[in-house]
Amino acid sequence: MRQLPLDSLRALISVYELQSFTAAGQQLGRSQPAISLQLQRLEEMLGVRLYARTGGRIQLTPAGGELLDAARAMLSINDQIIARLTEPELSGRVRLGITSEFASKLLPQVLGQFAQSYPNVALEVTSALSKQLIGKADEFDVIIALTEQGGKDSAQLVNPMQWLELRQEPLVWVGNQESQLLPSPLPLVLAPDGCIYRRRALRALQQLGLASRITYTNTDFSGLTAAIQSGLGITVLAQSTVPDHLERIQRMGDGVVLPDLGEVGVMLSTRAAENSAAQQLGQFILERI
Repeated sequence: MRQLPLDSLRALISVYELQSFTAAGQQLGRSQPAISLQLQRLEEMLGVRLYARTGGRIQLTPAGGELLDAARAMLSINDQIIARLTEPELSGRVRLGITSEFASKLLPQVLGQFAQSYPNVALEVTSALSKQLIGKADEFDVIIALTEQGGKDSAQLVNPMQWLELRQEPLVWVGNQESQLLPSPLPLVLAPDGCIYRRRALRALQQLGLASRITYTNTDFSGLTAAIQSGLGITVLAQSTVPDHLERIQRMGDGVVLPDLGEVGVMLSTRAAENSAAQQLGQFILERI
């Protein structure tokens, strides 16, 4: 009887969620060619195409989408069994601070798996701008925040030796299907002052000499994406957090190419060494993000 390889299923999930074979390889400790080979063999085993590149994004086929849901369920059960047998008594309270876009896009599955694996741990999650989370670091046990240059920009961080860079995340322009037709000056949907994305977008447009105006401001990720979907403007997001109903925008309808935005560092801090539940959540996130 044939059996689905769990490592290949985990690779499929990582490639889709991170929208990058290279980033998936970094997350899973494998090379980019090895990840590609895993998915190729998975497709050969099942006899179906699982994904395709469309408009700069990795999109799943109907078969790939069906397998993705099943893979998440299978890996969740696998991880729960391992967690319960290795640390069945873990309990306590963990205060997690996280930027809202990562809370909305990347962590629902991770936090759900953690909660099921460690039912006696109480999670308290706060979403805010990275600047606010870093400024109130003492109020959290675990933090996921963004910095301009990752580990190279440690001056931004409180007690930088306690921070670990998870990965470098490319920033991209994001809009809806009609965003390329937006009039000049370019309308922007942004978070308030203090947001790295806002600062990076305004600086890049100014350097290009491209006129812009801020049409909508909101700290909430769902509010920003709803405004974009409604046609109020475009925004900047980390590549792996772009919602499925929005798309990456690289040029406007008049042929103007939008400027490159570079990358930001996704940083993890687990501050409370005496809190074993916090340490376990940090390790849980590290292995999956």
